[in-house]
Amino acid sequence: MTTSIWYADGPDAPRTSPDEALRVAGLPDDADRVITLGWTIERHAWIDHPSFRARTVLAGYALSRAVNELRIVALSTRLSAVPSLIRAAPPDLAVVTGVRRGSTVAFMAGVGWADVLARTARRVIVEVDDNGVDLGAPEIEGNIVATVARPPAPAGAPAASRPADEVDLRIGSLVASLLPDEPTLQFGPGGIGEGIARALRRPVRIWSGLVTDSMAELHQRGLLLEPVVAAYAWGGEPIRALAAAGMLRLSSSTVTHDLSHLSAIPRLVGCNTALQVGLDAAVNVERVGHRVIAAIGGHADFCVGSSRSVGGLSVIAVRSTAANGSSTIVASVDVVSTARSDIDVVVTEHGIADVRGVDDDERARRLIAIAAPQHRSLLRATRDEDPA
Repeated sequence: MTTSIWYADGPDAPRTSPDEALRVAGLPDDADRVITLGWTIERHAWIDHPSFRARTVLAGYALSRAVNELRIVALSTRLSAVPSLIRAAPPDLAVVTGVRRGSTVAFMAGVGWADVLARTARRVIVEVDDNGVDLGAPEIEGNIVATVARPPAPAGAPAASRPADEVDLRIGSLVASLLPDEPTLQFGPGGIGEGIARALRRPVRIWSGLVTDSMAELHQRGLLLEPVVAAYAWGGEPIRALAAAGMLRLSSSTVTHDLSHLSAIPRLVGCNTALQVGLDAAVNVERVGHRVIAAIGGHADFCVGSSRSVGGLSVIAVRSTAANGSSTIVASVDVVSTARSDIDVVVTEHGIADVRGVDDDERARRLIAIAAPQHRSLLRATRDEDPA
């Protein structure tokens, strides 16, 4: 007998171990288990245990070590496709996180695909945070068989973002220079996202996979035209203030990442980053060599949607060098996460490469021009040697 267990994901992903979840749900703990995880930022002893085996639809963060140790299998799945995986094989047990709302429980900081998971699974356990803040997310629907208290946070969880440095601010300023009037923006956490937010001077709308403190602070600056729409929230007081002001709408990824909906949003500007950008503009966000670093997530969804939006733009904003000094602009990427056809503009601290409406030779020339200066000659030589 095999028992399928799915964990909801996000900054408030469940902490309850599979052993405890099976016990609370009244399921046998001697059965074979197929455990599926998503975006997980906290390191848990049960995940780091040498005998732990699972799969994940979003590698990275706290799962990186286990993925590279081959204890967790990383699935190459865009976020918009996860609900289909769940519906195709309904889990025996779902573990989700919530906050009390009167006599009901609601999702806390992460909705994502957890709403589909809770409605589809045969049994649902809700890990309730009695100290959690109700940000107005949807109520949890499904066959809830039990609620459990949310365990304490483990030590060492990463911060939602790091302060933007001079390079991030330069990139953010260049991205801001590309924006049309009253755009709808999507961007993520990290220094570059912080740099984009700090560079904004005109009113915008936000429709994103994730809302961060830097996005929430746009409301305090009078730069939000309407409530932020996102699948997840990751931050602190600025997000709580945003929700209290009625300027936050946490929604299912079936809404936030729906390709038809994204494509129909006028002037949607998707600002995503990369591990590598090839000279043909193909993007890698998953691995370098054999080392898995992250996952597709919503990257491909927002690149496709924004590239099809009337007046919109699919932007890749990336530092020209990685932490080890290697070039992020490469002859060809190690794996294609997002197709070159879904990229309009690439931005580094050295400039802007608009790759729309040009052939591959011109794409390569423009991308080499914004690579780190010390890497440009090698990139040119590699391109000259390419028999294609």
